[in-house]
Amino acid sequence: MNLFKNIKQSKTITFSGVDGAGKTTILTEIKNTLEKKYNKKVVVIRHRPSILPILSAIKHGKKEAEKKTMEVLPRTGVNSSLISSLIRFTYYLFDYIFGQWIIFFRHSLKGDIIIYDRYYFDFINDGRRTNIKLNEKFIKFFYRFVFKPDINIFLYASPEIILSRKQEMDEKSIIELTKKYKTLFESLSKSSGERYICIENVDKEKTLKTIENLYTKAC
Repeated sequence: MNLFKNIKQSKTITFSGVDGAGKTTILTEIKNTLEKKYNKKVVVIRHRPSILPILSAIKHGKKEAEKKTMEVLPRTGVNSSLISSLIRFTYYLFDYIFGQWIIFFRHSLKGDIIIYDRYYFDFINDGRRTNIKLNEKFIKFFYRFVFKPDINIFLYASPEIILSRKQEMDEKSIIELTKKYKTLFESLSKSSGERYICIENVDKEKTLKTIENLYTKAC
């Protein structure tokens, strides 16, 4: 009986957003709220379950590969090979499909809250971030085999606000990616109701309150 109760109480929340949209700040605040106000254990996962190491670890070793990844700016990969992209995508897809079962048994069965800092949607909309160059519809097709989180949040802001926070992307890229995420979330929400929410992150307190309300509503 407790097992089913724990599964019901466990929630998975994902945060997406272009660099500078305030994702990390909001995610951290929500984590603190869930831990202190709702007395929940919160597990933060970066992008994917990561039961498989990053691909470069095969060549450089785990520590050296992680160091190199931290030193390189996002979206600077130059891969244009179809074969290389397919290998990368298949590798990460397997990590999602099988890794999420590990997450389920380790955390969902205990009633933990799981927060993803970025999610599968990055592969669809921003393959360049993971050095993948494949058709977006092809990648979206495989989302059907991935666990569907309880709440998916896309945070956005105007290019002016984002560029005042970070200068890692140009205005054109910010506009294009924001449009892609909004379109994707709108498309997915048609079949899944309120699981996919776009929030303009200008007023931090308002954003936090909106997300907290979404959490309580999902419980």
